[in-house]
Amino acid sequence: MKLKKLKASLLAAAGVALLANPANAGKKDDTLVWITTFEPPTYNYYDQTLREGTILSRHIWDSLYWRDLETGEYVPHLATKIEYADPKTIDVTLREGVTFHNGEKFDADDVVYTLTMVNDPENKMANRNPVRWISRVEKTGEYSVRLHLDEIFAPALEYLSTSVVMYPNEYYEKVGKDGYGRAPVGTGPYMAAEVVPGKRLVMKKNEAYFGGGKGQAHIGTVEMRYIPEANTQIAELLGGNADLVWRLSKEQGEKLGRRPGVNVVAGETMRIGYLQFDSSGGAGDHALKNVKVRQAISYAIDRDSILKNLLGAGQVVHLACYPTQFGCQSPDAPQYEFNPEKAKALLAEAGYPNGVEVDFYAYRDRPVAEAMMGFMSKVGIKANLQWMKYSALRDKVRSKEVPFNFMTWGSGSVSDVANITAYFFDGRADDTARDPEVKAELDAGGATIDPAVRLQHYSKALQLIAERAHWLPLFSYAYFYAMSEDLEFEPTPDEIVHLYRAKWK
Repeated sequence: MKLKKLKASLLAAAGVALLANPANAGKKDDTLVWITTFEPPTYNYYDQTLREGTILSRHIWDSLYWRDLETGEYVPHLATKIEYADPKTIDVTLREGVTFHNGEKFDADDVVYTLTMVNDPENKMANRNPVRWISRVEKTGEYSVRLHLDEIFAPALEYLSTSVVMYPNEYYEKVGKDGYGRAPVGTGPYMAAEVVPGKRLVMKKNEAYFGGGKGQAHIGTVEMRYIPEANTQIAELLGGNADLVWRLSKEQGEKLGRRPGVNVVAGETMRIGYLQFDSSGGAGDHALKNVKVRQAISYAIDRDSILKNLLGAGQVVHLACYPTQFGCQSPDAPQYEFNPEKAKALLAEAGYPNGVEVDFYAYRDRPVAEAMMGFMSKVGIKANLQWMKYSALRDKVRSKEVPFNFMTWGSGSVSDVANITAYFFDGRADDTARDPEVKAELDAGGATIDPAVRLQHYSKALQLIAERAHWLPLFSYAYFYAMSEDLEFEPTPDEIVHLYRAKWK
């Protein structure tokens, strides 16, 4: 009873209404019900790293600029102008007349507060990465700020147009970190109307939305419902209780595509799967500290077969990044083609002629994980699967308790290696390699705005990562989406489900 009252008071403070019952799906009720597997651990965007949380950042909140989904160009959004005063100083002119969902005025104070608060280590935000390159924010007027950088950060505009969103300073101060995570408030095209932990988030169209680069939402209500089991998701769609499901398997997509009243589409995304090795030995004295064991695993797995038979679309990836991201090229990096005999020879050279046993952690795509385990077993590598939820596995990796894991990363939809290669190899909590040479190259690549120099350093870093087998990049993901025939929705390569663009036919 106390929890319900707390939730009601927080949402009331945010200026949104509680809904008594789950919304009905469909065009008739102007309610789009989207079912997804994972619920963000909090609705405080900067305090989580889940893909669903990234998706919500485009709906509840706004960035200063916006990367146009068709042209890729950066266009004004919450800011009307962003320009460099010098390579380490960025001046931002803000849009006037914008309000948050609770009626609070958007101005320079909100920008200063958001960037400073998220960047403060004492606030222990789980996802400081989008703003950690900003050393200080200066208010230069009611609707203008200056961003100060200690070091040059080349992908600054990319971040300011995608993953850096603005919070209301007064409301956040009032409800605090946890309160904001239960009742978020932004300026975006949709506002949070109901939060039921473990079940759903209901969003209502922001009728006062300023539009900017995104434009107005078309559908009045969006319900984001959490159902872990894929067959149950599909049953809800076929039963008319949902309008959109995603991340379907190849077989599920093909079967649903033959059902009347259902449309199925697929599209490749920036998300890649990868095997991450504790090559630094932070998790203890285990076989994966030996580079030849890591290389043996890399040669043992038939990625083409897994892609063809289990995923159905996408491409095999050879570098620790997505191919179209800026900086994702390294012509001298080795590629680990499927070669079980070479894998066996490397194991023998490493001192394991009779094979080796290792714990193997994963959180999603169990058939893919099991297929990789099968390939490893054929060369003498026994992988003991430790199946966990994403947040628990992430925390174990950061606590240096995991020798070997299969995970995925969508780069926060940032089209630059700064948000994947640099993120995982620059010495922070997610870096299990701790390779100083790799870090030095990445640091050098991120410390210039000269594209040619950046490419040179990133190429060398990616070469070292591949040679030393710190990662085995696996493949890109092409998600299958199934939807009601009444819904008009088009997937985009950024792996964001842009529901404000969806329409009824």
